[in-house]
Amino acid sequence: MTKAVYIVAVENSADHLGAELIEHIRAQTSGVSFLGIGGAAMADSGVDSQIDITGLAILGFIEGLKSYPMIMDRVRSTIDSVIENDPEAVILIDSWGFMIRVAKGLKKAGYRGKIIKYLAPQVWAMREGRSKILARYVDHLMTIHSFDAPYFEQHGLAVSYVGNPMFDTDYRKGDGARLRAELGIASNEEVVSVFFGSRLSEIQRLAAPFADTVAQLKTERPRLRFISPLSESIATDVNAAAGKDLRLQDIILLPEARKFDVFAASDVAIACSGTVTTQLACAGVPSVVAYRLNGLTYAVAKRLYKPSYISIVNIAADEALMPEFVQGDVTGEKLSEAVNTYLNDEEFREMTSRRLVAQTEAMKGKGGSASERAALTVLDIIDA
Repeated sequence: MTKAVYIVAVENSADHLGAELIEHIRAQTSGVSFLGIGGAAMADSGVDSQIDITGLAILGFIEGLKSYPMIMDRVRSTIDSVIENDPEAVILIDSWGFMIRVAKGLKKAGYRGKIIKYLAPQVWAMREGRSKILARYVDHLMTIHSFDAPYFEQHGLAVSYVGNPMFDTDYRKGDGARLRAELGIASNEEVVSVFFGSRLSEIQRLAAPFADTVAQLKTERPRLRFISPLSESIATDVNAAAGKDLRLQDIILLPEARKFDVFAASDVAIACSGTVTTQLACAGVPSVVAYRLNGLTYAVAKRLYKPSYISIVNIAADEALMPEFVQGDVTGEKLSEAVNTYLNDEEFREMTSRRLVAQTEAMKGKGGSASERAALTVLDIIDA
């Protein structure tokens, strides 16, 4: 008898996790069918989104308030879709604010299947109280950090550590030479890749300082080239930003499918803090990390946030392997200076690359694919 699993992923990185999970469950059995809410990656896996996820990748207190009516409309639509299809399990991937509302709604509506949360809220960083809330509304947590479990198990939530699927991918497999040749970039010309983030609010806050950085670097190094791979979900927003600020038109914009090639072609990267900074570290690309929040959101986060760094690789290393710039420090002057530190010193750049790769290798752990472990965990839950 075929069992149905419903996957909810409203951000780009979660969409890819959902697609990988589907792939690995299918590798284990043909007895599971899939429905869900997601983006292009899940659609490529044959799961067409039941609702439109546009605009749901929201970060920050103020942004959440502004978008609250739209968010709650999508939450209600998600709950209705799950109840109507009545799957054996629903898997809620990342996106704390959206997913906890869905979980609460499903419990209130009397949903009888298993509610599985994939990726824990980072209670080790801030807001430890969320562990108790999550335990009340979900049946099982699949976590990517080995140190997560005690925060949730103390409240009676079953936890499975599956590892971080991000480390299942070889981020060094891109063909940088081919990409350079396609774009007419000589082998001795330097390339800086630019990663704007995955949310509209990130693009809006980083576009101007990134443009300042590009302009300053181009003044100092006229032959320097800039490349940015864009996911479908942000391409329109980045193109709109480039239309308003002509300095951004010095950046060659490519589809996200070329991201690994961009990694391989890059000497240095400038990146919004997020999943991509870990990917860049895995690829050994020396990177400069930037992040800006709404002022009120930042004031709250600064009081609550525990770690000394914002990048997972830096947190794990307890060292700034990738220099970080936050809020008022995100300026063209400071970012270009950090980029030039790498461009001016090839030996330092290569040493940094080796250290980033070594750090991410240490973070991978052992025991095979994290996505496969997650798939087996889901199958165990729905077979129980």
